[in-house]
Amino acid sequence: MTANNITLDIYTDAAQLDAVKEDWCRLQNHPNVDWEHFFLYLGTQGVVARPWVMAARRGDAVECVVVGRIESERATVDLGYWTPVLGRMTSLKILTEGVLGAMSPEVAVAVVGKMCESLAERLFDRIVICNIRMGHSLLEAAWKAPRRFSPALVADPQLHWRATLPGDVEAFWAGLSRKHRYWLKRLAKKVEEDFPKTLSYELYKEPGQTDAFCEIAEQVAKKTFQRGLGVGFRNDNFFRSRCDIFAKKGFFRGYVLRLAGVPKAFWMGCVYGDTFHSEYTGYDPELRHYEIGSLLLAHMMEELVREGVRFVDFGLGTAFYKQRFGTESWEECDLVLYAPTFRNRFVAASMAGAKWVRSTAMKLPFVDRIKKMWRQRAARQAGQGGDDANG
Repeated sequence: MTANNITLDIYTDAAQLDAVKEDWCRLQNHPNVDWEHFFLYLGTQGVVARPWVMAARRGDAVECVVVGRIESERATVDLGYWTPVLGRMTSLKILTEGVLGAMSPEVAVAVVGKMCESLAERLFDRIVICNIRMGHSLLEAAWKAPRRFSPALVADPQLHWRATLPGDVEAFWAGLSRKHRYWLKRLAKKVEEDFPKTLSYELYKEPGQTDAFCEIAEQVAKKTFQRGLGVGFRNDNFFRSRCDIFAKKGFFRGYVLRLAGVPKAFWMGCVYGDTFHSEYTGYDPELRHYEIGSLLLAHMMEELVREGVRFVDFGLGTAFYKQRFGTESWEECDLVLYAPTFRNRFVAASMAGAKWVRSTAMKLPFVDRIKKMWRQRAARQAGQGGDDANG
């Protein structure tokens, strides 16, 4: 029991989590921390990852649940597409959207205090609070942790984009700028001219359809630069199981654009509550100049409007389509705390140096050219040319 009648209970064994399941499921609001998805991930990682979940109670009522994982991982210095490795660390990761429920400032202080106790006892090398919104009570409390725990941002804050959808399709199009509408119509006209009467769209959302969608998405994903970097969608057991779990809940949505019956672009995500959470997308790089990703996105947003979805969450990043279709944004960041050891201080100093290099490099006039070169190199590794999703 802490001050203000706050009790913090920590669970680090999957068998213990039933004690907090009811409150977790009541408070969850994002697919990343969905109860079944959490256990799916643990089941695919074996001994590499195990749960760390904290329930904050005020009296007898659970005020919030903090969801994390303990992982053995490589400590890397993020220099964009180059990530040198410093060694292995045991990390506690508080997941993206991992604070379920409203966390008051006094609970945040108590939670951070408990985390620092774990670091002092060397239970972890570091604690990473992932993609937390600037101004969040947990972030504010972590910033004020004792300096011996080296609180620091992993990178500069990034924008998180979201679009608010209107009540009908006509209002959706009217809400776009005149220039934006013209641009989309021009793209559609160009595709029709060069591929007459062959453009079609498909929606996959039923449990029996997810394997087929994953096979179709793989045909496109394997051509993209993301595959060359080892990120993005991959048709493996984890992704297939993940899609199936959310389809059985009625949340999964997979959209495909075809030309002459051949898949050329895909987009997938989950409708969780009133929000579609965009997850993975890709398009055939040979059709880059047609911007078919943008055509698929516009079609997808039309369909979501018809469903009555209120928001499209594009997540973090600077992709231009997020700015074109998004209607609001806010900043998020990763914050890290380190156990007070010489090795961890070295890692912290290396991360701080890398952050400075990245921040400085992003201000250089030729940074976009360097990014393009890295993407082209990654695309060659994937076997074909590619680029990021154009929308």
